[in-house]
Amino acid sequence: VNSATSDITVNALPTVTFAALADVCLDAADFALAGGSPAGGAYSGTGVSGTDFSPATAGIGTHTITYTYTDGNGCINSATSDITVNALPIVTFAALADVCVDAADFALAGGSPAGGTYSGTGVSGTDFSPATAGTGTHTITYTYTDGNGCVNSATSDITVNALPVVTFAALANQDQ
Repeated sequence: VNSATSDITVNALPTVTFAALADVCLDAADFALAGGSPAGGAYSGTGVSGTDFSPATAGIGTHTITYTYTDGNGCINSATSDITVNALPIVTFAALADVCVDAADFALAGGSPAGGTYSGTGVSGTDFSPATAGTGTHTITYTYTDGNGCVNSATSDITVNALPVVTFAALANQDQ
């Protein structure tokens, strides 16, 4: 009987971490992922292309992103972080009635949900001034920001009509 020995080294998996990802809105621009450690790993998951994350591609909901790292020994480990893509708020703005250029300033209404802001030619705060806007058709925008910081808007056109041109010919002086 005879024997031989050989040593084998069992390497530990690399310690991999992935920092929490902030929630984003569906219309946010694509952005580079960060927070995976140690540097040099790869990101994967729904909406991930290379090192970039696309909220629009991922879609609404919570998505798990994985950061995978391979060390010098060929040992692989990974960490995950969830990212939530929030929907844009549903915003509506009711049609605005036509007005005459000499109409009094009035408070805008019809934007929903409540708490948004109005903007456009002739708008100051929540008021619309036909005289300031002038004649023509003007687009008024209602913008709303929800509790997640997601923004959406809706528009409505308002037509400011000119006053009619009125003439009155002089009457001839008649003797009786």
